[in-house]
Amino acid sequence: MNYLIILIEGGVAGSVVANRLTENSTINVLLLEAGPFHKDVIETTIPFYFWLGIPDTYNWNYTTIEQENANNRTISYPRGHILGGSSAINGMVYDRGTTDDYDKIANITGDSGWNWENMLKYFEKLETFGPPADRHDTMGQYNPSFHGLSGPLNVSLPGFSQNIDAFVLQTLNNRTYPYTEDPNTGTELGFGWQVSTIHKGTRTTAATAYLADKYLERPNLDIFYNAFVTRVIASNGSTIDTVEFHPVTDNEAPTLSIRASREIVMSAGSVNTPHILLNSGIGDNATLMSLNITTVHHLPEVGKNMSDTTVMYVSWEVNSTETFDILLNNNTARAEAFAEWNATRTGRMANGVINLSGLLRMNDSDPEVQNIRQQFGDPDAGITAADFEMLFINGLGSPSNGSYFTMLFGVLSPLSRGSVTLNASNPAGPPLVDPNYLASKYDTLVMRQALLTGFNFLSTEPWTSYLGTPVNGLAEVIAALGTDNFTAMDDLIRNGIQNGAHLVSTSAMSPYGADWGVVDPDLHVKGLQGLRIIDASVLPFVPGGATQLPTYGLAERASDVIKSSW
Repeated sequence: MNYLIILIEGGVAGSVVANRLTENSTINVLLLEAGPFHKDVIETTIPFYFWLGIPDTYNWNYTTIEQENANNRTISYPRGHILGGSSAINGMVYDRGTTDDYDKIANITGDSGWNWENMLKYFEKLETFGPPADRHDTMGQYNPSFHGLSGPLNVSLPGFSQNIDAFVLQTLNNRTYPYTEDPNTGTELGFGWQVSTIHKGTRTTAATAYLADKYLERPNLDIFYNAFVTRVIASNGSTIDTVEFHPVTDNEAPTLSIRASREIVMSAGSVNTPHILLNSGIGDNATLMSLNITTVHHLPEVGKNMSDTTVMYVSWEVNSTETFDILLNNNTARAEAFAEWNATRTGRMANGVINLSGLLRMNDSDPEVQNIRQQFGDPDAGITAADFEMLFINGLGSPSNGSYFTMLFGVLSPLSRGSVTLNASNPAGPPLVDPNYLASKYDTLVMRQALLTGFNFLSTEPWTSYLGTPVNGLAEVIAALGTDNFTAMDDLIRNGIQNGAHLVSTSAMSPYGADWGVVDPDLHVKGLQGLRIIDASVLPFVPGGATQLPTYGLAERASDVIKSSW
């Protein structure tokens, strides 16, 4: 069959573009997905399986290379390996980002179409904001005027009340810890209720939303599952028009190729997109020569400038039977919770990762913060953007017994930059993922400020009565509070830092004609014809605190950009 468009990978961006392009019945689209079909996979359906563990079958199972500034640890780097991509295994966080984030992207690229005013209409277009699983009154928990009611992506507020919700709300005040009714209106600062990609107690993925049955029935959309793409090829000059792939389930099967008559769209994500490009001979000439790969197109920044939020968890024991640890450690309780979910799509298993979150800027009146700003500047997009996040988790301690309270801290605008490249001993194998965590001292200093803010937040009732013994090295950090000795805290950070799974910028956008970047503002690969990249890898930095919703919005706008070119 002749396909006008071939899409590589059906994650968030690929699913959106496949749906939107095939709204036009004259556009034939083939979507190649390396993973399996998504239906009837219970682990990617029940929201709580984020904590119980999603099988490796649905994960690319990447790890980073040893991280020098994180005590030479290798760190797990999960990426979704199923139709729907990482939306099937992630924390379901709905975070659009801020007005300053998108205005900065517009300024970086020279394209006003990426600004907040223009992107907001796509965020509203893509969603249907529905009631939470427990049907509680959501008055004052979000602003309906900023949300949509007719888009493919169903989202909702938390569907199961937790005892710590009341604790968080009691601690808020109008100055240091303000309440914000809706962090998705363009100003995220403060503490608010977390919207999640959950509908009627069930995880919503890009596949369940944009590749639902009614869309799969379109005669102009074909999907090949378990199709591992190895390269894209230029059959004539600088026009990329052919995709090479092989069946994942048959190692003996020959490599296949298929040609697009109009263009190829790479939506393989911030790890796999540069991996495929480099194997195709698109990248830095010196790097390709060292790998014995013939250069097709010299594009130095492919796989470079990788950025990811840096996160860590800290936990306390608590004397409570209301944490979700019981579902992790007690088979009977887990079976009961599953039975409730299975019967009614309610209960603990219907809930997302968090109910309330805080996004804050550092206190600029603090001399230490002033020193940080003076030394490093302010990498945030603007005054509406946060420096760090604090997420409240009703469980998740270690060892795997007892009951715990956990806080997740994240540095949202890190200065460290890493890379994705090929393994010289096996270029076609898993890529070398190097986030280069904590390479910039700035990231450690901001994480210190996040931890100090968190400890202050928890220093009054009702927390002081609720929290018990700190675990996993946290006690030494707390003992040193009030001194100038940050040795224990910095050790905790180096030992505890984990991936934020918000990887961007390995194929970053830049202005037309710029001699840096990988794609133009219309997402065409610079210097080539017939090839676009539409996924989180083109974002020059992480908007807000996550990448899921920015990628949905990016793909919605990119679809319109493609349509307008026909």
